[in-house]
Amino acid sequence: MTSDRAARGWRLCAGLLAAAAVAGCAATNPASGEREYLDEQTAATVTVGAPALVFAHERADLAVHARDYLTLVPLDVNRSGAHAQYFLGYVWSTIDKRTLADQPQSLPRIEVIADGRRIPLSTHAGSLRELGLGEVPVPSPARSATLLIAPASREEQAFIADATEVRAVLLHDGATERFELWSR
Repeated sequence: MTSDRAARGWRLCAGLLAAAAVAGCAATNPASGEREYLDEQTAATVTVGAPALVFAHERADLAVHARDYLTLVPLDVNRSGAHAQYFLGYVWSTIDKRTLADQPQSLPRIEVIADGRRIPLSTHAGSLRELGLGEVPVPSPARSATLLIAPASREEQAFIADATEVRAVLLHDGATERFELWSR
């Protein structure tokens, strides 16, 4: 009877240790800012990377302290061992520009300039599901924000994250807007 009880105790202890180990593997590192989750709709493992880069473009011509923003967040989508990297971005503003006539009619192209190197980001025009995403992994910073997702390489993500000088340029409908790094 005692050996049965001891065996059950060891099995219980081993089960708890295994559960703790699995939970430890699935946990994210809050200090680094990364977050990983299993997308329930696509069964892809999505890693939302860090740092999130926020760029700003002053719009003093429209209002005092008005700015347009570009937020870029690195993503890794793992679909059964096939990894794909992206930058998820939002173009948004502190002002309501619905009444302005110069609104872009197409999605903007983005170029990130990191330590002098130009890295063009071509916006993906298809669905989230094509990328392995059931829903947008980062909430919109504003109701009027425009979602952009651009394929990137792991090397490009690392280069931009490690760069000391980073800025972005939005190219749309023949216009160019320069965005300076606001926060990391």
